[in-house]
Amino acid sequence: MAFTIVKKIRFDDVDGAGIVYYPQFFHLCHAAFEDFFDDAAHISYPELISKKRLGFPTVSVKSDFKAPLVYGDTAIIKLGIKNIGKSSLIFSYRIRRKRDGVLCFTADVATVAVSLETMKSVRIPDEYRNLFENFLET
Repeated sequence: MAFTIVKKIRFDDVDGAGIVYYPQFFHLCHAAFEDFFDDAAHISYPELISKKRLGFPTVSVKSDFKAPLVYGDTAIIKLGIKNIGKSSLIFSYRIRRKRDGVLCFTADVATVAVSLETMKSVRIPDEYRNLFENFLET
């Protein structure tokens, strides 16, 4: 199962050539990541950070740019979980153009569960592990 969001490409997302500036693809991924916690975990990522003092910072990224998105396009961002370890997991992102379904960007983003009190990795709490397992790609 994948978690999906839809985002319109705005003027401030594109470069002088009118295509999405490459860091914006990572911004779209992070927007999906935050929305995932809002909608699937029923706790916002800001609350996870401020109240639970748990974070999932990125430690590694592998990405491929496949096709452009342009000003006015609508992006469909799918988030899945590729792997779950003791304290780490890999989020998988696929971004397509809504108008024709073309795959524009892929990324595998490795994160680590971190106590924001100690800044050390911790075991992924069971409540989140169970959530992540629901989105595990087969």
